[in-house]
Amino acid sequence: MQKEQIEELVRKYFNNTATPQELDELSAWYRTISLEEVEWFAEMQNEEEVLKAAMLKHIQKEIAEQQNRSTRKLWPSIAAAAAVLLVAGAGLLFYNYYTNTLRHSDVGYFPGLVHNDIKPGGNKAYLVLSNGQRISLTDVANGAVAKEAGVEIAKTADGQLVYTVNDPDLALPSPSRWARGSVRASVDGVKAEVTTTDTIETPRGGQYKIVLPDGSKVWLNAASKLTYPTSFYGREERKVELNGEAYFEIEKILIPSQTGTVATSSGRGPRMIRMPFLVKSKGQEVAVLGTHFNINSYIDEPNTKTTLLEGAVQVRSNIGDGHPELVFGPVPRETLKPGQQSILANNQFKVAQVNTDEVIAWKNGLFAYKNMPLQNVMRQIARWYDVDIIYQNKDLPQKLLSGSVSRYDQVSGILKAIESTGTAKFKIEGRKITVLP
Repeated sequence: MQKEQIEELVRKYFNNTATPQELDELSAWYRTISLEEVEWFAEMQNEEEVLKAAMLKHIQKEIAEQQNRSTRKLWPSIAAAAAVLLVAGAGLLFYNYYTNTLRHSDVGYFPGLVHNDIKPGGNKAYLVLSNGQRISLTDVANGAVAKEAGVEIAKTADGQLVYTVNDPDLALPSPSRWARGSVRASVDGVKAEVTTTDTIETPRGGQYKIVLPDGSKVWLNAASKLTYPTSFYGREERKVELNGEAYFEIEKILIPSQTGTVATSSGRGPRMIRMPFLVKSKGQEVAVLGTHFNINSYIDEPNTKTTLLEGAVQVRSNIGDGHPELVFGPVPRETLKPGQQSILANNQFKVAQVNTDEVIAWKNGLFAYKNMPLQNVMRQIARWYDVDIIYQNKDLPQKLLSGSVSRYDQVSGILKAIESTGTAKFKIEGRKITVLP
């Protein structure tokens, strides 16, 4: 079926003008959809509501018909529809690892969850300035938030915190400025290193995006904290510290090498090298030159995970950090390629190929899992909805789940989807969720 035909069918469905035959054609298409069509269809920005209303309705109807006819397994027949919903972020779908059954829940079947519902998280964060002042970014007005040593800090209307260096002497200079000699290398001591640091913290139920003084972008997940210098001028490296989870897009910055010169159009100038970007997190340090990657280093997670999407990074264990005399043998380290994830456990790295879309699903407004233990899923829910989780059965945490749910639904949305798989049941009391067998 041509893309134009599919788009026309979807629009007709949305406008309630599709004939029974056209509805059958649409239903047949989503059951036999190809990967290319999935990618194209998910890019139709104004069709996400169509996906939610149309595809889930068809899936639910098909499941009901299948259950009336037999107990045949449904997953193979509608895997493509699940893929569409996963890409578009419009589905409330979970795949039960044990029963191979995909089910979609109905609000009417879970009145207790809906009655005690909890809203999802959003853009919430606190900025702690170098002087100790604590600013709620949720409450402060858009525009200038603070000024520190030639740097302006502003909150944008779309929920970002942006650092802008207004003092030209503190800006990271371009190679041409170094070559002209209009700025001398920091190693000559012309400009002192800026030593002030700020911290941005997201509470449980919060997330925030920050643009650092060098232009690098960081998306901070719930219950996370990032500490960073207010300017990177005068430093040989850019170093930040992370607790929690964040996605990074690092700017490539050139600085003069302390050794060697090169010929330029105006004479000789310093040899330019890339300025490293270092992220210190639980048990490790990540060295970057300019790349896109995700770090998950929550204290309540058993491992620290670093996932590379673009470029190259090196992960190094923090074993013996500050006390090299206590380290016997080489310090564990790995260099990652795009699509790889390092898992740090017991000061050793394990590297595996992963689905990066699942890893950064949180940044794109989704919970996405593949064969993930229920306890891992519930930890994410606890951080995003600011709730506490209690288990009534010690075997429940290890049950496996796969699927995709929007992070912007009420908590009942994801709980209903999990309940529909038969994995567990839930009871909401205030901000406490009890997991029942």
